[in-house]
Amino acid sequence: MFHRWCIGLILGSSLMAGQPSQPRTQAWVLALDGRGGMVGDLKPDEIRVMIDGKVRPMVQVKTPAQTADAPQSWVLVFEPIRDTNMRTTAFVAAADFLTKVPEGDRVFIVARGKDSLESLMPGFSVRRGLWAESLAKVPDMLPESLVGMPKETLQGAGFQAAFTDASDGAPGQAALNALLARFKAGISGWARGTNDQRGINVLDRLQFNSPTFVTGMLATITRESKALGSVLDLVATVQGQKHVIVFSRCESDDMTHPSVKRAMTQVFKREKGDAGGPAESAELATRDMTILQRDLKAKAVTAGVTLYSVAGPGQNVLGHIGTIAPATGGFAFPLNSGIDAQFGQGIQVFGSRYLVQWTEDGAPSGPVSLDISTTRKDVKVIAQTLR
Repeated sequence: MFHRWCIGLILGSSLMAGQPSQPRTQAWVLALDGRGGMVGDLKPDEIRVMIDGKVRPMVQVKTPAQTADAPQSWVLVFEPIRDTNMRTTAFVAAADFLTKVPEGDRVFIVARGKDSLESLMPGFSVRRGLWAESLAKVPDMLPESLVGMPKETLQGAGFQAAFTDASDGAPGQAALNALLARFKAGISGWARGTNDQRGINVLDRLQFNSPTFVTGMLATITRESKALGSVLDLVATVQGQKHVIVFSRCESDDMTHPSVKRAMTQVFKREKGDAGGPAESAELATRDMTILQRDLKAKAVTAGVTLYSVAGPGQNVLGHIGTIAPATGGFAFPLNSGIDAQFGQGIQVFGSRYLVQWTEDGAPSGPVSLDISTTRKDVKVIAQTLR
């Protein structure tokens, strides 16, 4: 198992603590050099904070070394994933990731069940055997699509902010290692799912010729998105660094595909008496998905959560959560071959952030822009972009 002092890992070009008392006047900030390596020695006078375009006075800056001993909280959320290969990749990546979580950090696992998002443990746990037991359930329970009528709040075991348990040490780590080995050596089809049919247009997959179907699907996605938002609300009171990682490849990700937005301006053949079609459906989908993403982004910032996504197929197609993850200081990873190793290694960098705190004249009535930068040459600062 890993310890927090094992940092300095270089992820390459693909990634370009005290307890807070004023969570809206602080941010967790990651600094990377030109090769993607973590920079841990920035000085307070090398960091600048601007709120709505105005420079704010700094209260303190704690380096990653100074926050290294503070436990961090990791939430793994599994939304539906269609394709068998993608499901396999997601489960292996998650298992590999958990084997590398530093000692003392806590994990909470959530997965989509038959109808709704369900928690698989009562709260944040340090017991690695429970992590392995919970993750082992996900392949069989995770559906391929957003079936049913989702509840708008977290179901299953719920979430108890005060829940605590004791570390199970080496036996728990052995259980995680065994689960990872089992996932990697699993027989064909162990991850469930169906092989995606290649070459199907997103508009055809989502039946954009039927505004009624699209409206119904957007209603389902809205309820699912609110359930995810409820998870962010539940962990808002938890102190320290909080990370929410969403694995997904389903209708909510398809609705944010670039071809949907392009369809708003395309000309489609009209049939006599129809009630609209792809262009109208695309306009509705783009509007509703933008609202959902705005709300989730605001919730994450308010809760002090860094979002990560493992969903989209590439740099320009990020999925529902991947589109907003960078605004919270997180990353969007493609759900494809090779991500398991890259993502699992990334934990060394994800948690190695500066705690930057500043003062303000008065609390804004709503979200405003936040810009955190550094004067050090060739260093990139990654942080939330909303206050």
